[in-house]
Amino acid sequence: MRRLLRLLFRVVLLVAVLFGSGCAMLPWPAKPAAVATPAPTPTIKLVVRGVGDRLATNIRAHVSLASRACSTPGAYLGALARRAEEESQDALRAYGYYHATVSTRVSQGPECARVVIEVQPGPRVVVDAVELTVEGAARDDRGFMTPLASLPLTVGASLNHDKYTATKRLVESLALERGYLAGRFVEHRLEVDVARNLAHVRLRYDSGPRYRVGTVSIAQQPQVVREELVRRFLDYKTDQPYEGELVTRFYAALAASQYFDQVDIRPRISAAHDGEVPIDIRLTPRKRHKYSVGVGASTDEGARTHLAYTNRRLNEAGHRLKAEVRASLLEQSMSGEYQIPREHPADEWLSLQAGVKRKNADNFESDETQIGIADTLRRPFGILETRFIHLDHQAFDIGHNNRTSTLLIPGLRWTKTTTNDALYPTRGYSASLEVRGGSGAMLSDVNFIRALASMRLVREVAPRWRLLSRFDAGASWDDNFGALPPTERFFAGGDLSVRGYAFEDLGPKDPRGRVIGGRYLGVFSAEIERSVARRWAVASFVDGGNAFGGSGRDTGLKLSVGAGLRWRSPLGPARIDLAHPLDDDVVLRLHVRIGPDL
Repeated sequence: MRRLLRLLFRVVLLVAVLFGSGCAMLPWPAKPAAVATPAPTPTIKLVVRGVGDRLATNIRAHVSLASRACSTPGAYLGALARRAEEESQDALRAYGYYHATVSTRVSQGPECARVVIEVQPGPRVVVDAVELTVEGAARDDRGFMTPLASLPLTVGASLNHDKYTATKRLVESLALERGYLAGRFVEHRLEVDVARNLAHVRLRYDSGPRYRVGTVSIAQQPQVVREELVRRFLDYKTDQPYEGELVTRFYAALAASQYFDQVDIRPRISAAHDGEVPIDIRLTPRKRHKYSVGVGASTDEGARTHLAYTNRRLNEAGHRLKAEVRASLLEQSMSGEYQIPREHPADEWLSLQAGVKRKNADNFESDETQIGIADTLRRPFGILETRFIHLDHQAFDIGHNNRTSTLLIPGLRWTKTTTNDALYPTRGYSASLEVRGGSGAMLSDVNFIRALASMRLVREVAPRWRLLSRFDAGASWDDNFGALPPTERFFAGGDLSVRGYAFEDLGPKDPRGRVIGGRYLGVFSAEIERSVARRWAVASFVDGGNAFGGSGRDTGLKLSVGAGLRWRSPLGPARIDLAHPLDDDVVLRLHVRIGPDL
């Protein structure tokens, strides 16, 4: 056996040697030699004296001598130095120095020449007058004229040719943005009185007529929804004045519609005629079905997860179907929604809803079944109005009081949000008001009316500082508070209420000390935030409020103070807060939440 193993080892060794020798003889491509990077050609050293860095940089950019190699012949170098004096004068005049004195000195070093440019800038020309005259239809266009009240070039400022050019570009870009495509300067003059050191600017612009939106061509590849529905998303009128912002608005509306994966909008300005700009829109549809799974956590709900399905387009009319399952330690629910686009489908939808929900809070338990219909419409001043009616059946246990209530609840909700950034605003607010109720004459077990108003404000009070505040106020009237389900009562406490207290742990209490909710709500918060890095900020806050009234004993005003850390995640602000309730044995309570400020 041992002899057999030795023989086998020798055979394997022989094969390996032969294979290695053969591979070495194959014509393998040679490893390319490293290409040496040529050393940069040394250039003449140029020194500018007598002016600051900005003027010195501008002089170097204008002087052709700066890029010459050290091998430049001496005779030619002298001619270039004399030319550099003229080029420096041009560079200085661009900043209003018309009385500058410039001299050059050339010294030949052992390896390369050195050129010194000595500058005495002298007095600077001052802008004495800026005359801007607008003719044509733009003269009566506030959107065009208002930005021209603040020009880059102003009276009393030192002359800067770049700002003169920027002033002309501002007028031309405004004309293009506002649809004055035939506009032109009929006069543009910069007159410099060198003796008096004064500059006079004369600009006369003829805007011509304002162009209108012409033919809007829409192509879907392939067609998945009716063209009439796409045009309702665009929300424009025939013969509407053309403006650049219109294209941005078209794109945002179509991208947010969820019907299209790619949106290509091209105004054909070069083909504009008869005062109209044709616009071509090319659309590539999204996949019809969308599935999503998510996990997360918050101190109010604990760990949570959700499964969702969306059919983005059930038919060419753009109807949509949604289904969702949510689960957390606090709440489990299943819901479905059928959506029908209305006249302005960017924000107007008719929704048919149904769902079941189980909630197991510290203070109550409830099982809820609900079906309903909601209709959202636009109102003046950017307000969205939602009309709804829900049939709600709840079995609940609150304060060890077992009840079952059936309520038919009609209601109205008004909302408005204005912000300069959806995820990280420095200026904006959101406001909402909801009024709902039920009546024994309309299938409800309780007669009640409930109103809730909320406000969120964000303001940048200084660079890198933001002030965030919120207010919630609610009131209800009923003829049998004990029959009201928990969803129609008011509670306070939690991440979005009074931090430092557990979720919905504040409100009137029954004789055994259990929170049972109240008829009224008042909550406020003020927070100051300081940015400390590109994506990080720190904050301090004070929260206060409570729920009051009803059949329980009021527990008074609750206050808390705290501090937190903020991270600007791709999904929105992530908040970690430590809050201290001022009248509780708890020293600190942790709050974690991810979501927009407004």
